[in-house]
Amino acid sequence: MQRGFVIALLSACVFVSTGLASSLCDFQSLMKTNLSDLTLDFSYQYHNDPYGMETRDISKGRFGVTYKELLDSPAYGFDIAFESAMNILDDDVSAYIVTADGNYKRYFSTEKDFFAYAGASLRNSSSFQKLGMSFNLGVGTGRFTDVTPLARAIRISDYLVERGTLTNDLHALDLQIMAEDIGRSATYESLASLLAAIQNTIEATGLVRLDVGELDALDISEITRFIQEEGFSRYCGWDLKLGLGYELLDPSGGDNDLLFSGSFNYALATTPRAQLLVQGSFSGPPDILIMTHRADITGSYDYFISNFLSANATYNFAREIWGGESTDTHLVALEFVLSPVDTANVVAGVSLEHKPYYLEWSVEVQLSIQMDLL
Repeated sequence: MQRGFVIALLSACVFVSTGLASSLCDFQSLMKTNLSDLTLDFSYQYHNDPYGMETRDISKGRFGVTYKELLDSPAYGFDIAFESAMNILDDDVSAYIVTADGNYKRYFSTEKDFFAYAGASLRNSSSFQKLGMSFNLGVGTGRFTDVTPLARAIRISDYLVERGTLTNDLHALDLQIMAEDIGRSATYESLASLLAAIQNTIEATGLVRLDVGELDALDISEITRFIQEEGFSRYCGWDLKLGLGYELLDPSGGDNDLLFSGSFNYALATTPRAQLLVQGSFSGPPDILIMTHRADITGSYDYFISNFLSANATYNFAREIWGGESTDTHLVALEFVLSPVDTANVVAGVSLEHKPYYLEWSVEVQLSIQMDLL
């Protein structure tokens, strides 16, 4: 099952990246690409057996925090990743893991993709003998581009065509002009000035229906909503890093070693509705393939099914080998978010996880409803 899922995931990634046109990723932005994501996860269950049988009492829970940030500019960039997870059993922390990674990169030229980087890594776990810490230096290549402005422009065009205001989709050049205006919205004196510029661009195309003549108040209102929509971002690009490091603290209690390390990041937005992300990393001493190493691979796919329904699929694989013994962890998650109105969210999801020494996959089903009444 594990192998079959991985093959299916890779096949889907290949299909998405080769079978679909990626016009969004052709957008060239001179702005900084600054992306961040913070996720909190908490669950707790308590049950006191009414018959006084302590073996049937339940007290367990889980708390997790994940934070990621990436900044890319023509001259420099950095990425930060932090993850912490604790499993609570019988009023005590039975297992925990904390990882933190950070890298700073400096491009050799603002017109080239090659860069040098320096980074550090911190790891701690209930299965480690002590804290693990290392630093590394290396070189890499690749860049990321924030294509959110073009994605917003395409969504505006799609809406106007669907509503019947436009007779056809906007031309690629007109979309590019709108995207540039949206991207430098901070340079406009007011939101009204930005909307006026976008309105002029759309009406000058000659695609507005003759019986309509111009954009009406509802069109302007929806364009405003697309421009100001929070939590919506799309980006493209990739980077690859290879380097050498040194282990300041060995979590297994062994000698400090020279480390080989590497990582890759890949982002693809084929349409404004979809975002594919793939990340991976490895590190270990010279006997990296035999005795000791760590490897992580994460893939996620977000898709807006409609204006009020979105889906997210995630797969995570982590492997650690200490003294020749491997520990593999697999996590598969699927989540749907329904937002019928701005003040209400319904989240339904399922996750499957397999850890070392598990006899079978664990399954968790989540259903939550959130409403703002005042």
